[in-house]
Amino acid sequence: PRLKEIVNHLENSGKREAAIGLQGRVDPYASLPSYSPRSKVCSFVSIMQGCDNYCTYCVVPFVRGREVSRPSQDILEEIRSLVAGGVKEVTLLGQNVNSYGQKPGGEIGFVQLLEAVEAISGIERIRFTTSHPKDLSAGLAGAFSRLSNLCEHIHLPLQSGSNRILKRMNRGYTREEYWEKVQALRRNCPDISITADLMVGFPGETEEDFAATLEMVERVQFDDFFSFKYSDRPQTRARLFPDKVPEEISQRRLEEIQTLQKKITRQRNKRWEGHEVEVLVEGRSKTNAAESAGRTRTHHLVNFSGKNNPDGTLVKLKITKALAHSLRGEALPRGETPS
Repeated sequence: PRLKEIVNHLENSGKREAAIGLQGRVDPYASLPSYSPRSKVCSFVSIMQGCDNYCTYCVVPFVRGREVSRPSQDILEEIRSLVAGGVKEVTLLGQNVNSYGQKPGGEIGFVQLLEAVEAISGIERIRFTTSHPKDLSAGLAGAFSRLSNLCEHIHLPLQSGSNRILKRMNRGYTREEYWEKVQALRRNCPDISITADLMVGFPGETEEDFAATLEMVERVQFDDFFSFKYSDRPQTRARLFPDKVPEEISQRRLEEIQTLQKKITRQRNKRWEGHEVEVLVEGRSKTNAAESAGRTRTHHLVNFSGKNNPDGTLVKLKITKALAHSLRGEALPRGETPS
């Protein structure tokens, strides 16, 4: 374990050396956290550590350090091992997977890594998270149209729809550039599901700034998003910004943006009614143990009845009902192909 190596090093050297200074001597992937898989057939695989973006509200660079890409062969070997154990779907993890290979340790780029994972026999589905909008390339957008195992879903944090606030956050893109990325993704993959992160109440956020965020939510039509109220974090620049937004205003904005997104999510889920989809069975439904549950390639959760659907099976379903946060489906007769 990395901690044991660090302690031994400090004891043997007799120096008061900060552990962060050991990165060159201790393999940063020697003791990666053991991510709990969503099911026995879906697993997470870390491909990089750290972050170099230094968003003014985020503590990650101070806690996890600078970006380090994991050697591609280590990643591919882990995935082959997971496949041998029955895993059908992998999610590649990183604070900013789009910059994989651009920093120490990475000998190939992220799109090349996706291509290498696609070539592994037995992998049915590939996902990844998280993507930073400023680093989303045309090559990655194009990968959705040509890699058959790459699922049609991307998590693309927006944070704010106001250019002024995006600049204060040090996000490195404008609302116009974000919209261009969304359009590129949908040109290459019309059915792609896009989710995001959004923050309200960032220091200095005015009603005009918030209105710009609401307008972006309406324009993009996210399938869903995670939304938060800003709060101070140690070591971050934003904690020193003087123009904090009152709690009651932040709460009101959070409720307003969540209400808007709930309406959009219901509408987007409704589009799937009557459509036939492919679902990877992950296990029993959490709402009804007599039913099975799985996800579509677009990452929508589907609960359905039916026998003889072991975990890891790809089944064909017709969506019969759209709910607030999930879909209901019924099994198609064997041999039918989703349309």
